[in-house]
Formats: sequence, structure tokens, C-alpha cells
Amino acid sequence: MFDDTALALLILIPLAVTVFSIFGFVGWLRTRKLRERSGLLERELRQVRERLAMLEQGQPPRRSEQQAAPERPAPLSEPESSPQAKPWATAEPQAERTPAPAFTEKSRVPNVAATATPADKVIGSADAPPGPAVPESSGRGSIEDKLGGNWTVWIGGLALVLGGVFLVRYSIEAGLLPPVVRVLMGGAFALLLIGLGEIMRRRMPEEPATKTHAYIPGILTLAGVTSAFASAYAAHALYGLIGPAAAFVLMGAVALLTLAASLLHGPIIASVGLVASYGMPFLVSSDTPAMTPLVPYVLFVTLASYALANLRLWRWLAIAAAAATVFWAHILSAMAGPADTLLLALYDLGALGLAAWFLVATLYPRGAERDDQKPDWIVSAILAAHALPVLYLLQIDFFSTVSVATLFITLAALLVLACEWPAVGAAAIAAAVLGALAHLTFEVPLGPASFAPDMAADPVIASALLNPETQTYLHFGLAIAALLAIAGFVGTRRSAARWALAAAGTAGPLAVFGVAYLRTDTAGLEVMFGITALAMGAGFAAATARFETWLPRQAATRDLAVAAYAIATIAALVSGMAILLEEGWLVVGLALITTGIAWVETRKELPVLRWLAVAVAALCGYVILREPTIAGDALGTTPVFNWLLYGYSVPTLAFAGTAWLLARRGKDWPQAIFEALATGFALATPAMLIHHAMNGGDMQASVDTLAESSLLTLLGLAGAIALQMLNERSESKVFEFASQLIGVISFAMIAQVDLFILNPWLTGEDIGTGLLFNVLLPGYLLPALLLGYLYRQSLQVERHPFYILAAGLLAVVLVFAWATLEVRAFFHRPRLDLGAIGDSELYTYSLVWLLLGIALLVAGITTRSRALRAASGAVVALTVGKAFLIDMSNLTGIWRALSFIGLGVVLIGIGALYQRLLRQADSPSRKNGALEDEA
Repeated sequence: MFDDTALALLILIPLAVTVFSIFGFVGWLRTRKLRERSGLLERELRQVRERLAMLEQGQPPRRSEQQAAPERPAPLSEPESSPQAKPWATAEPQAERTPAPAFTEKSRVPNVAATATPADKVIGSADAPPGPAVPESSGRGSIEDKLGGNWTVWIGGLALVLGGVFLVRYSIEAGLLPPVVRVLMGGAFALLLIGLGEIMRRRMPEEPATKTHAYIPGILTLAGVTSAFASAYAAHALYGLIGPAAAFVLMGAVALLTLAASLLHGPIIASVGLVASYGMPFLVSSDTPAMTPLVPYVLFVTLASYALANLRLWRWLAIAAAAATVFWAHILSAMAGPADTLLLALYDLGALGLAAWFLVATLYPRGAERDDQKPDWIVSAILAAHALPVLYLLQIDFFSTVSVATLFITLAALLVLACEWPAVGAAAIAAAVLGALAHLTFEVPLGPASFAPDMAADPVIASALLNPETQTYLHFGLAIAALLAIAGFVGTRRSAARWALAAAGTAGPLAVFGVAYLRTDTAGLEVMFGITALAMGAGFAAATARFETWLPRQAATRDLAVAAYAIATIAALVSGMAILLEEGWLVVGLALITTGIAWVETRKELPVLRWLAVAVAALCGYVILREPTIAGDALGTTPVFNWLLYGYSVPTLAFAGTAWLLARRGKDWPQAIFEALATGFALATPAMLIHHAMNGGDMQASVDTLAESSLLTLLGLAGAIALQMLNERSESKVFEFASQLIGVISFAMIAQVDLFILNPWLTGEDIGTGLLFNVLLPGYLLPALLLGYLYRQSLQVERHPFYILAAGLLAVVLVFAWATLEVRAFFHRPRLDLGAIGDSELYTYSLVWLLLGIALLVAGITTRSRALRAASGAVVALTVGKAFLIDMSNLTGIWRALSFIGLGVVLIGIGALYQRLLRQADSPSRKNGALEDEA
């Protein structure tokens, strides 16, 4: 068996042989390349000497030499200094720089495009070379290049690190050296590697770091700083040679020096330094962790990272540093107590200040009116992420002076950044969100343990949400709303990012107002809240009018800003009305607001207003759907003149006026929606009044009588006719579709409800004592007349054949049903279901049907309608069938004789009439006879 020493030697010796063999192979390759280059130089030198000798003798060079002169190697001139290495003082003044996205060459140094090489322009790329600019590698490289120039370097660096680790392990296991010496040897080994890396960097400046050739000085430096960091950590964690404070300082210094070394050795070193810098505090253990050293340390690391990112134009490094800073904000907030509020406030403000300076102020030219900068959503998100941890501070400090002051400084900073640097205008929206959340969480005990599935059911949180200290709470919200409103107004006036500032200046105060209303016990304060909302609406309306005048038409995002204030105006007015008015008046107010919006839109062409009117109408519809009776229990039983009349008729007129106003600029979806709403409310108004009156004010009752159903049927048929007339004048697709839809619904109600389900002969409904003026008149005869008119109207406008057929057929059926039921009513009123059918009644049916057939025939001849003549034939045929099938067996005596005599006379008369008409049709002078339909 081998002991540990022999085993270590067996592992290290083959590894060393392998590594040195690879190094030897690499050296052979480099020697071969140098030999080839020296041979080329010797041949060129010999050719130059021959040409010089010929020129001295007066002989011109041979033609072949002139045509095929060898290329001379380009002289190795001193490379230009890297653009990244220019000091801040040599850069052009900030006001003269061309705006560009963050962390690009143009945003840092104006003439980088002329001096930087392609490799320098790959921001954040691991292939970017340190120091001077170098040409980009051409091609992917051969296997030989990859093996000799890339893989061997990485394996060699790994071998150096493992060698140091194994050496330390061997010294520990063998007990050869005390801990102090081991740590010192690790540090010396680290310094040796770092020194070798620096020496190689200075001696081989012409060696490029390409895709196939790793940067050897950087690999050595990386191995060195890793060893140094491990030695410092071992001194604290393994051997206890130094305490937490000394370890913190030592390891922090190594991490920061690693960041500094990345200036010379590239982004890989920077990434290691970043991870080490931000992760180092987790490696230092202490029984009493304190925030005092952590806050300045993290801020200093952030400062160094941002400075390095700006200097080398490494956007990835800036984003990574920002993410780490926000991560530490959460960690420090979890660690902090009430005594640490000042330190935490300094950290929050310092982190936001560093992000604002390095990610905004040093990269973008300041200019509120500059509209040539595209929005930088990443930087805006970073600023928002730095601002939101202030919510932790508010909870820790219990909304005392330090935390509240930090909140308002943060809000002001975000708003100023959004105004003065339009590229990060979205930061204003983050300010509005932060203000609303701060107001929502005021004096609410929220902590890590609060965010549980049953958080909403927590009685402590529920009590805090509903019972804040009213005066302080309202003053706190008023201050936030005022700051947002003023900053939004000023920013909209002067900044190119007015879209975001307008959104923050309107949505922020509205959100704070809504939170205050929901959280405050409003007993006795409804009037105050309502007046406040109306005052906000008036202020937003005035701002909308001013911006329409102040802002030029070509101003950036002008329409969005004006639209934001217009929307806020409507939202504030609606909120005030909802608070001050009862449900009935609220419906009326919302409907009238849509007309006001349409009136404004006719004078200020803002397309968003049209959809805003639709949104308000939708809110009005929601209120009605929630309480269809408008006034609830206060509706009463008074027919017609009650809240149903006002609650439905006013929206009808308002929506109709809105549709008319919107149509002045053109017909589109919002205009069509209001036409549909006006149509629906116009039909709903009498329908609701009918239901209310027919049921004694009970709106929950069902439609179970022919009297009510017939009135609704008449309403539907009249609506279909009226809408078709409107369509002929306005050519509205809405009216055309609605007329047909309402007609079909009316047809279905007649065919199912009126003729069968609510037929008084079947239900026993009291039809009244009048012979003609009873329920049968509106139930059957009047709908038949309207159906006849609808039939004629549909023929003129060329409705679908089935629609026309249904209208005509139902008209005839209703007339027949009315005549039949009237005969029954003559013998058995007011209830048709009581009493048997006698001979006289049975004979009367035949007589009435014959008269009806004759009337239809005359009407068909007069109007030249084949459909009416066909209906006449159907009625007469039905009468004939009844006479032979029913009357012959049931009638007796004089009634049977009269029935058949009358039938025979009528049939002969009808035949004679048709013969006369046919003779007239065959006459040459009657080319268009009476039997021809006009339609």
C-alpha cells in the first residue's frame, strides 16, 4: 500500500510530465514559426540587396521583379492608446456628445469608432483584449491552434491552482509547516503568479487574445488572485489566525484589487472580482454581525464596479453590479433593526445615487427637451429596483422621520432623472408605483412572516388596513400625491419623456386617492372625498386644456401626455360622482359624461377619448347590471314616472347624442358601440316600465300573462320597424343588424309564447269584458298589423326570404287567431276556457273564417299581392275542411243547412271572381292583369 506522500507524488509527477510535455510541444510550434519567419526575412533581405546593387550599377530592375515584388512585412508601429484608457478630462464636453444607448462607444468617447477595433466593440465579450486594440482573429482556427494556443493555457492555469492546493494539502497532512507558514507560502505563490502574469503582459504586447488563443497573462493573474483569496480565507476560517474584521479587510482588498487588475487583463478577471467582492462577506463568519462595515463596503464595491464598467464600456458588468447591489439591499433590510435605520437609509440613497450617476448622468447628455434618445428600459428597471427597497425601510422605521425623508428623496430623484434624462423617463412610473405602495402599507405591520397564504385573514393586518390614524395618514398621502402631480405637470411641460411624467402625475395621485378612500373610515368624510375627486378632475381638465395650447403639435409624445390628463379628468370626475351620488344619479351622471367626452373630442382630435367614452359607458352598464331597478328598494310602485324612466331614458338620450357627435369625425367601433347602446337602452326603457307597471312594482315577477307579453311583442315589432327606417336614412350596419335581430326575437315570442304558452283559451286568463277592446286586441290583431307592415317593408329592402316569409305567415296566423278567439269571446268572456262549444258558436267559426278568406282575397286583389291571395285560399280550404269534417257531424237542424249554404255561396262567388280576373288577364289590353303582383 502506498502512503499519502507516495500517492501524492504518483499523482503530481505524471501531471507535471504531461503539463511540461504540452509546454514543450507549444515551444516547438513557436520555434518552428520563428524559423519560418526568419527564413522569409532573409530571402527578402537578399532580394533587396540585389536590387540595390543593380541600381548602383545603373541597371533597372528586371521586369519580372517589378511585376512580382515581394511583400514587405509591415513595421511594428507603436499602437494607439485604447479609447477606454482616455481620462474623463480628455472626453468631449457632455453637452456636445452625440446621444447613444448606454455603454456604447459613442456614449463614452466620440471618436472611438475611428480608433477602436472590432474586438473592442464587443462590449462585455470575454474575447475583448486588455490594453491596446488588437485585430480580430480570422477564422475559427485549426486543431493545432486550439491545442497550442487555447486549451493548454487553460489547463496550465488550472494545473497551477491545483498544484498550489495539493502542495498546501501535503504540507497539512505531513505536518511539515505551521499554519502561519502555509498561509504565507500561499500568499507568496499568489504574488508569484500575479507577477508572472504582469511580466508576460509587458513582454508580449503584440500577442492577441482571440477565439483560438487564450490570454496567458490573464490566466496567470486569475490563478494568482484565486490563490490569494483562498489563502486569506484559510487564515480566517481554517486556522483562526485573523479575526473577522481583519479577514473582511484582507479579503475585500483582494477582491477590489482583482477588479482593478481587470483593467489590464480583461473581463474574465472582472467577473471573478465582482463575484468575490459581493460574495466575500458571506465567507466571513462572526457571532455579532454588524451593518456598519457592510454598508460602506458594498457601496464602495458598487462604486468600483460602475467605474470599471464605464471605463471599459462593459455593460454586462454594470448590470451585474446593479443586480448585486439590489440583492444586498434585501439582505441588509432583513438584517437591520430600528437602530440601523440611518445606515439603511444611507445605503438605499447611496445605491440609487451611484446608479443614477454612472448609468444615467455619465452616459446620456442632460437635456429635458432632447427627443433623440431611445428609451433605455434596462436602466429604468434598474432605477426602479433600487428605489423599491425603501418600502423595507419604512416598515423598519415605522414611518418615522428618517424613512419618510428617504422616501421623498427617492421619489424626487426618480422624477428628476425622468425629466432631465428622457432616456430613463420610465423611472417616473416607478416613482408613482412606489408612492402608491408606500401609502398602501402605511402603518401596516408587514414582514417576512406576514406574507403567508392567510395574510388577508390576519386580524392584525386587517385591522391596520382599515384603521389607520386618519389625519396623519391623509396628510402623508396628500404629500405624495402633491409631489407626483407637480412633478408630472412640470415634466410634461418641459421634458421629452412627457408620456411617462404625465402618466405618473395623473395615475399616481389617483392611485393614492383610491387607497386613501378604501383604507379610511369614511363615515362623515364622503363629502370631503367626493369634493376632492371633483377638484382633481377640474385640475386635470385645466391641465389638459393648457397642454393642448402649450405643447407644439410636433412635440414628442404630445398626444400621449394630453390623453393621459384627459383620461385622468374623466376618472376623477367619475370617482367623485360615484362617492357623492346615489346609484340612480350615478347612472345618469356616467351617461352624461360620455356625451361630454364626445363633445370634447369634436373639438380636440384625440382618438383615445372615443375609447374612454366607451369605458365610461361600460362602467354605467355595470352599475345598471348590478342594480337593474336603478334605485333599489326606493323604486316604489308608481307607474311610468319613477327611477326606471330617468335611469334608462337619460342614458338612451346621452348615448344617442354621443353616437351622433362621434359620427361627425367618422364611423368606427366606438361610434358603432354607442349606436348599439342607444338602441338597447331605447328598447329597455319601455320594457322595464311595462314590467314594473304590469306587476305592481315587483321587478322580480316573471312575464306570465298575455297582456304583458303582448305589449313586449308590440314593442319589439315597433323597434324592428323603427330601426329599419333609421337604417334607410343613416345606412348604419348597427341599425340594420339590430332591426333583424329584434324582429327574429319577436317572431319567436309570437310563435311560442303568444300563440301557445300564454294563449288565454289554454291558460284561462281574464281577457276583459269588452267584445273588441280586450286583451286579444294587443295580443293578436295589433301585432298582426305590425307584422304586415314589416312584411311590406322587408320586401322593399330585400331582406332574407325566410325573414320575409316568417313575417307574412305570422301576420296571417295572428289575424286568424284573433278572429277565432273573438268568436270564442263573443260566447264566453271574460274567460275563454269555460263553457262548451254550441251549434251557433260552431257555425259562427265557419262564417267568420269565410269572411276572413274573402277579406284576404279582396286585399290581395287590391294590393296585387299573391301572398295574400294564397293566404285567402288557405283560410277557405280550412273552412271547407271544417264544414265537411266537423260541421256535418256536429251541427244539427238549421245550423247545418246554413253552414253548407253559406259555404257554397262563398265558394261560387270566389270562383266567379277568379274567372273574371282571368278573363281580364287574357285580354290584350290588360298586359299586366290584376293577378300580377307588384312586388
